[in-house]
Amino acid sequence: MASRASSDSVAPAKLPLLGTSWYRRGAGYWLRRTRSVLVQFAFSALFGLFSVAVWQHIESGLPPGLHAGADMAMGALSLGFLVRGWIWGRRTIRAKLAAPPTPEQAWQLHRLARAGRGSADPDFGRRGGPLLFFAPFVPPCVAWWVGATCATQFVRETPAEAGARKALSRS
Repeated sequence: MASRASSDSVAPAKLPLLGTSWYRRGAGYWLRRTRSVLVQFAFSALFGLFSVAVWQHIESGLPPGLHAGADMAMGALSLGFLVRGWIWGRRTIRAKLAAPPTPEQAWQLHRLARAGRGSADPDFGRRGGPLLFFAPFVPPCVAWWVGATCATQFVRETPAEAGARKALSRS
């Protein structure tokens, strides 16, 4: 039978954004998880303000009698998209927890996600015109994104943690 000292000699794997704090779940772990949620909320707030500004600009072009109806329709559509985003996020987390990534796979996914950031499309000026057609749908899309983000952030254990625990129990 292995002693506790020999089982503790296996170092927990370092995970993206969590380091090794996931293993003990101390104050550092919860600070990192809280910081991640706060960053997501700050981005969501900015994106939400942008979507409200877009909607107000579109609504200003409508006849005055249609403002209340358009607001109710946009609110209902956004609420529906928020719920759909939440459902999608929960299904995604459930699928990822069913087959959690190993720590190496978690790092690969993290690197891939970072590699895609900051690469601006130089042709957006020429091809971005048709996107203006979809401007009225920005608020529901933001609502979907907020729902999906909340569903994936408010979990007890991330898929990377589950995979690392599984890998640690095998060794």
